[in-house]
Amino acid sequence: MGCKCRQKLIRWGQTAAGTVRWKCPDCGKTRTRQKSGFRRHLLSKFLVEGRTANQLSSDLGIHPNTVRNRLGKYLNNPPPQKFIPEYLLDKKLWLITDATHFKRWGCLLVTKATGVKQPLAVSFHDRECFETTVRHLEPLKDLLVVGYTTDGKKGLVMAHQLLFPDAGHQRCLVHIRMKVQTLLTCHPRVPGGKDLLKLSTQLTQIKSTDQAQNWWRNFCDWQEKYRPVLTQRTHRGKSWWYTHRNIRYSWKHILNAADSLFVFLAYPNSVSNTNHLEGLFGQRKPALSRHRGLSRTKIANALFWTFYFLNKP
Repeated sequence: MGCKCRQKLIRWGQTAAGTVRWKCPDCGKTRTRQKSGFRRHLLSKFLVEGRTANQLSSDLGIHPNTVRNRLGKYLNNPPPQKFIPEYLLDKKLWLITDATHFKRWGCLLVTKATGVKQPLAVSFHDRECFETTVRHLEPLKDLLVVGYTTDGKKGLVMAHQLLFPDAGHQRCLVHIRMKVQTLLTCHPRVPGGKDLLKLSTQLTQIKSTDQAQNWWRNFCDWQEKYRPVLTQRTHRGKSWWYTHRNIRYSWKHILNAADSLFVFLAYPNSVSNTNHLEGLFGQRKPALSRHRGLSRTKIANALFWTFYFLNKP
């Protein structure tokens, strides 16, 4: 045990609690030997509170390299494995699964259940595909899953269908609305685009079966009204293309998700979006950006440790 002055500490009596006190002969500061849980507490401040190694070294009066070495010992390994609580094994669950990507070298997959605070599965993979999603969901295969919400990516949906064949699938309505808005922009020029954008914004406001039926009726009316716009072609020589391609893409995007638009209305405790996970990702990425320079392994373990601390009882 040393001081930031790099002087060897000398024994200097005891505290009122009987703990041995140590003193630096150079600066005169005294301290006690840290408890066994100190490094884990240090890691919590580093990941959850966003403190840097230099800030922690200043707070604790130790050299920054000492802080980095202590943090590195934990970030080289994942946290202790948390098992699924027994009370969830016989409970009907609705899952929410989504992924966030870290440039081109990995993605974080998280699965939560409505009404349950802690994530049921957290894993880090090279990419988001069917195989990685199956590995991610494998520990949950014995749960009683009645349905799940995803953003509609094929690998994600196929993995859920493989492990939970009898569960209902709900497409995230917010993802659909944002995709349509990206294709049409916020201010479409064509009347058909304006009406379709208005319909897409109404998707996330649907809370009952009657509202869903009215919305679908309006969508079918829109299709019939703007059928000429959807099929209009532009020709140049021997080649041709659809004139209003973005309107057509938006229409197809909604039409292809028709079977899973309003599944959530038939199940209790279900959700129609993955907003909670999106907010969770939005908190984690800025926190990691404050600790640039970590290796891929340490980034993955840092994410696992963050969820470990956030969900610690």
